[in-house]
Amino acid sequence: MPTINLGKKKQRDRTFNKQAHQDIYQDKRWKRLVAVKKRLNPLCERCEGLGVVTQMKEVHHIVPFESDFDRREELAFDIDNTMSVCTPCHKILDREFKYKK
Repeated sequence: MPTINLGKKKQRDRTFNKQAHQDIYQDKRWKRLVAVKKRLNPLCERCEGLGVVTQMKEVHHIVPFESDFDRREELAFDIDNTMSVCTPCHKILDREFKYKK
């Protein structure tokens, strides 16, 4: 009796999604957005809200662009959908999003 291996399709989808994800971060528009965000908000916005001054290290998507494939580029390159964060805050925000799913 033949067997059906569903794992390969999932692996292909995962590989495609990972590549699409990386394409956003290699895009010139993303690099320009990060440079602008660093000039506009050089401090971690999350820490500032807690009354702490910390230099920003990363740019976080408030609404992840992976959450809506049809609006992926719109969400990825919208400066209003980003916030300046330090590395620890970025990890916390990503963890919070994963638990909300």
